[in-house]
Amino acid sequence: MGNHRKNKNIKNELDYFYAVVKNMDLNDRIKQSKINKHEIPLEENIYDHFLDLNNMDKQLSKTNLLNWIEFIENQRLYRAIKSLEIEDQILISHVMNECKTWQELAETYGITQANVKNRFNKIIRILKVLLFKK
Repeated sequence: MGNHRKNKNIKNELDYFYAVVKNMDLNDRIKQSKINKHEIPLEENIYDHFLDLNNMDKQLSKTNLLNWIEFIENQRLYRAIKSLEIEDQILISHVMNECKTWQELAETYGITQANVKNRFNKIIRILKVLLFKK
């Protein structure tokens, strides 16, 4: 009888393990889809969009919402921004790179302007902590 109970516990632990792995995989796919939603393949841009080769950096930074981050020369700032959640990188990109207003972002995200501003200010506080951490 004890052996049957032990096998049942092992089966429950395996089921739990498989559920955790499945959820981890699902979370990874969700994050990747958010990243992919804002990216355009580089090869496509090289052949289709580079008319002015002297201005390649500027054109590269405009082809992808998050590309501007790669051009940050200050390594501390670069690492701080890259360490943010992808959703935060996207929001800060809308503000810093695309100069979107709180109203435009509120409409995009379906939330109030105050909530957008609060979220942005929270990101700035996180960046300050990351930048000035020794």
